[in-house]
Amino acid sequence: MPTFSYKAYNRGGGQVAGNIEAAGPKEAAQSLKNTGLYPTEVKEAGKEAGKTLFGQRVSPGALAAAARQLATLISTGTSIAEALQVLAENTDNQKLRAILLETKDSVLGGSSLSKALSANPDVFSPLFRGLVQAAEASGSLDQVLPRLADYLEKRARIRSEVRAALTYPALMTIVGAAVLAFLFIFVIPKISRIFEDTGTRLPFITVLLLWMTDIVRSYWPFLLGAIGGAYWFLMRRSRSARGREMKDRLLLKLPWFGAIVLSFHMANLTRTLGTLLKGGVQMLKALEICREAIDNKVFDKVLDLAAKDCAEGSSLSASLKKSALVPPLVCHMISVGERSGNLDEMLLKTAESYDAYFEDGVKRSLSLMEPVLILAMGLVVGFIVLAMLLPIFELNQTIR
Repeated sequence: MPTFSYKAYNRGGGQVAGNIEAAGPKEAAQSLKNTGLYPTEVKEAGKEAGKTLFGQRVSPGALAAAARQLATLISTGTSIAEALQVLAENTDNQKLRAILLETKDSVLGGSSLSKALSANPDVFSPLFRGLVQAAEASGSLDQVLPRLADYLEKRARIRSEVRAALTYPALMTIVGAAVLAFLFIFVIPKISRIFEDTGTRLPFITVLLLWMTDIVRSYWPFLLGAIGGAYWFLMRRSRSARGREMKDRLLLKLPWFGAIVLSFHMANLTRTLGTLLKGGVQMLKALEICREAIDNKVFDKVLDLAAKDCAEGSSLSASLKKSALVPPLVCHMISVGERSGNLDEMLLKTAESYDAYFEDGVKRSLSLMEPVLILAMGLVVGFIVLAMLLPIFELNQTIR
């Protein structure tokens, strides 16, 4: 049973607070009255905690674990409502606990699980809800949920690896920017005063460095404002439909990195579509969910055309061949799957192949990025050192 937090007065007029288990708020209030307390406030503890923890999120790993545990409980004959209650009592994430309790109440009220999940679209993606809806229709919820958990865990692992790999380059960039800011603001201005006092003619490289330093020192508020304004404009532009399409198209056309971005989207597309088809979702609905899951404006057009062609009786592979974006290997694998009747399995195998290509591409790119960053920082620092030492050497020759 759910737990309710309460505030009440006892018979002596003193105020007390605590928690009580009951089937609902009315039953909780009645139980308190039976014990001699007069409740003034009764709230479900999970929902109250979910409101106070502002900004807490449900990670894909926690969601995957919940899906797997829910499948295990349902396979043992536990009702969905009871399984959701058990999951809520055993999770440490307060937001997920509140959502599970809310979903349980909706199920007890007669709602289906997929419809109850739609009340929290920020946590349960269209893929999650679509698979659950298809599983409910076919009565295979205990079989589909483990596949969904595998999918979520795979996505979470890839994201974690990419973030971990980007940590070192990001740290180097931040440290390099901080060092340059320190040199331009504190070190170079002091050295430039020495050159001004000597009155000697400075080399061009030194004049250029001093000119850049003067600009940074004199106009740094405007420079920061310009950078902030450009960032705001680009972010706002990228949120529009046309801006997002331009950004997505540009990323796909980048040399070297474009192929890696394409492999990521192809792995995402084939894995999502394969998981949906294996879970019993119809092709047209699966393509619609893939469109939302991939979230790429360039691929939106490809999937819209595929859905239209499939609705008119064409095969998926024939439709995808019309796009120059989809690699021939993917079209061939889909064609083989359509002929053999194992399209879902072929899509998942293709996803594994592109996953490996994406991970290898990320590793190779980062292995190249590190020496490039070191070289760039070395060139900048070398430029500054050379610009500072040349006048000193000339001054020594003049004194001699």
